[in-house]
Amino acid sequence: MKKRLIFLLIVLFPLFGFSYTWISFCPDSIHANNIIFGVGDWQGVICSPEGMYLFEEDIQEWAFYTYGGLPVKGVAYFSSDKILVAMGEGTYSDGVYTFDLETHQFEVVEWIINPNFLVHYLPTNTYFIGCQFGGMYESSDGLTWTGVSYFSGKSCSAMEFYDNHLVVTEVSNIYNIFWSDDYGVNWQESTGSIPMITELKFSLEGDLYGIFPSYSNSSGLYSSNDFGQTWDVEFWSDNMSAVGFDAMGTVFVGWESPTANNEGIAIYTPGVPSPNLTYLNEGLPNLNINKILLNPAMSAIAIFCCTDAGVYLSYDYMVGEEENEYQPDQIKIFPNPVSAEKMIRIENSGDFALEHLDVYSNAGRFVFGKELSNFDKEAGIVVDLHELQSGIYIIRIRTSNSEFTEKLVIY
Repeated sequence: MKKRLIFLLIVLFPLFGFSYTWISFCPDSIHANNIIFGVGDWQGVICSPEGMYLFEEDIQEWAFYTYGGLPVKGVAYFSSDKILVAMGEGTYSDGVYTFDLETHQFEVVEWIINPNFLVHYLPTNTYFIGCQFGGMYESSDGLTWTGVSYFSGKSCSAMEFYDNHLVVTEVSNIYNIFWSDDYGVNWQESTGSIPMITELKFSLEGDLYGIFPSYSNSSGLYSSNDFGQTWDVEFWSDNMSAVGFDAMGTVFVGWESPTANNEGIAIYTPGVPSPNLTYLNEGLPNLNINKILLNPAMSAIAIFCCTDAGVYLSYDYMVGEEENEYQPDQIKIFPNPVSAEKMIRIENSGDFALEHLDVYSNAGRFVFGKELSNFDKEAGIVVDLHELQSGIYIIRIRTSNSEFTEKLVIY
C-alpha cells in the first residue's frame, strides 16, 4: 500500500536537503522508553524502566511517579481524572493499575504477570494487554479483564491497529504474527517467511512496518502491504530498535546502539537506490533510540525521538518546503465537546478546499477516515461519530494546501 506521498518525498528530499535541529522535550536525566501523547496531560506520559513522568503545570516540571520501581510498559486513557498503567518485570506486583491524576496514587485493577504492552483500541473501546508468557487479556471497561483464548500460552510482544485491522506479534521459542480484519473477533496467522517482529508501527495511511531486532542474518526492517498477512524485507541491518512516521508519511528508523555504519536515527526512503538512509544524528545528545513517534495534536510536521537520555523533537528537517498555513478562524468544528448525539459540523471560510478528514485516538492511532470531496461550502458538512466511545480524539483535516488539527472531546 505505498502511497503517493512516499513518491513525492522521494522526489522532493534531494531538492530540500537536510538542515535540522533537535530540541529537548524533557530533562536528559529521563530514560525514555516511550511517550504516550494525549494521555495524562497535554505533554503526554513518558514511560521509563522504573516508573513514569508527567508534566506538572503548577511547577512547570516533569514529575516522576513509581510503584515499587516497576517499569511502565504502557499507558492508556481511562477517565478525565485517571489513566490506566501497565507495569511489570516478572514480580507478584505486575499488573494493570489506575493512576489518579489529582492524588497521584496507584490502585491495582488486575494482577497480570510480565505485561509487554497496553493498547486502547478505540473502534470497539477495548483495552488489550499482551504478556511475555501469559497470552493476551482484554477488557471493555479497563476494570474487568479476561484472557483472549486464541492467544492462550503465546508470548505477545507487540500490537498495533489501523481501523478494523489488528496485528499482534509473538516472540518466544518460536515467532509468529497474527492478524484480524474484523476488529479482533477472529484471528489468523501470517503466511510465508515470518520475521521476528518486536516493534510494529502503522503509518497514518495504513502502511505497516516492523523491526527484526538483535544480530542475525534476518535482522532489519520489514513491511506488510496487506495489514500483516504477508511480509517483505525492506533492508537488512543489525541492532535496529524503532520505526516511526511523521504526518507526511516519512519513514524513520532507529538503532539501540551503533552497529556497522548504522546508528542513531535516519530517514528511510523506500524504492530508491542505496544509500536510502539519511541520518539525523547531529545535535542529538543520545543515539540509543527506543521509540520514534509523532504527536497528532501538533499542526506542525515534527518527529519525536525517545532515547536513553530524554525525549527530543525536530520539526525543521525538511528545509526548503513551503508551508501554507490556514488562519485559525477559517475552519470550525462544533459542537466541541460533543454530547451523546455525537454529530459534529465542519465549516470552512478559507480560500481552499477540504479534502479528507481523519480521526485518531488521543494516543495517535488511526480510528477512521472520511472523504470531503463533496463538501458544500455554503451548507457545511455534518459528520456522524455515533460509533465512537466517550473520550478524547484528534481530528485531522487535510486541505488543498495545508492541514488542520483539533482535539475533540466526546462525553
